[in-house]
Amino acid sequence: MDFKGLRVLVLDAAGKQTLAMVRGLKEIGCEVTVLCKSKLDTCYASNLPDKKLLIPEMAAPGEEYIRRLLEIVSKGDYDVLMPIGELSTDPVTRHEEEFKKYVKIACAPRETYIKAFNKQITFDTAIENDIPCPYTRHSSQDIEDYLEKCHFPIIIKPRSGLGSVGFHKFERREDFWPYMQEKGLDPNDYVVQEFVDFDKRIGTNLFVDQKGNICTAYAVDVLRWFPIDAGAGVLIVTVDAHEVLQYAGKLLKALNWKGFANVAFMVDKETGEPRLLEINGRIPASVKVAYMCGCNVSRQLLEMIYDQDVTQYPENDRFGMYIRHLDTDIAWFLKSPDRFRAKPSWFSWKNTEEILYSRDDKKPFFAHFIQKTIGYRTIMKKKQH
Repeated sequence: MDFKGLRVLVLDAAGKQTLAMVRGLKEIGCEVTVLCKSKLDTCYASNLPDKKLLIPEMAAPGEEYIRRLLEIVSKGDYDVLMPIGELSTDPVTRHEEEFKKYVKIACAPRETYIKAFNKQITFDTAIENDIPCPYTRHSSQDIEDYLEKCHFPIIIKPRSGLGSVGFHKFERREDFWPYMQEKGLDPNDYVVQEFVDFDKRIGTNLFVDQKGNICTAYAVDVLRWFPIDAGAGVLIVTVDAHEVLQYAGKLLKALNWKGFANVAFMVDKETGEPRLLEINGRIPASVKVAYMCGCNVSRQLLEMIYDQDVTQYPENDRFGMYIRHLDTDIAWFLKSPDRFRAKPSWFSWKNTEEILYSRDDKKPFFAHFIQKTIGYRTIMKKKQH
């Protein structure tokens, strides 16, 4: 299908991943409008979009946000609505039937998207399909039977939710029930699994079309994090992880997944084997890596929602390509005791691209840097553990 002139309204204009997706849309000739909350949003500063809507009061998605957004798309100025981040994708897909009266929605359908939020379904499916994961209580398993068979330490984490809220580690069995009773917690509301000691994580990134075909597959290793104990990746490299990609594809097919997904695996320190960590059903901040590998995820999303044959790219074999979040990598350098021992060197830019910087579109990098500098204290408070 020729997408030239297709009118796309893109949300989450402040996001790093949004800029890459907009570039992908422009490469196939779309007419792109971005919805911005600030002139410092990366996409507002960019020269890529054809139009920019600046509406500061639409910064926080909620019922009023949905009402305003429906009002905007109902005028007939757009063919496609593309939510990128979680804060917009969740409410938009929750109201997808209302939006479909006016536009097509370029993201995974609600029934797919919410699967990533139920961790128990993810691990039940993994267990049933021989995907390597920590020894995890199946939803059909009695909790006492699990506690009898598992090896401590174990962890609990809410079956639904974001981040590490509700996470708790138990070193001994005798600590389990006293803690659960003291906090008034029901183990049936939690994923219960053995703790895996790891210092390496493999992120697999795949696009599954409406027919169940794997159309994009590449894997990355996170080499530096910020905060340095357990934060987001700041230096990422493409790696050869065919076996792990096979596991990820098998899991997504078993879940009847549609669209893009990031499936993260821990590498067990003791055995060196991969163990499933989680699924993120959203476009990651590092999606620019997909484009570096030659995959246009924007095109694939449009082909999927228009029920066309989705472009299939071969599994990535371009290893050793780096993507760097310079703003948080500077913070890593200031805080890390390994700043001069890091490999590759913090000062190296070999085979490396900055997440936002492009020679033909420099302003987004500087706008984002200014925005992060202004909000540094607030951001650091949120990142504290």
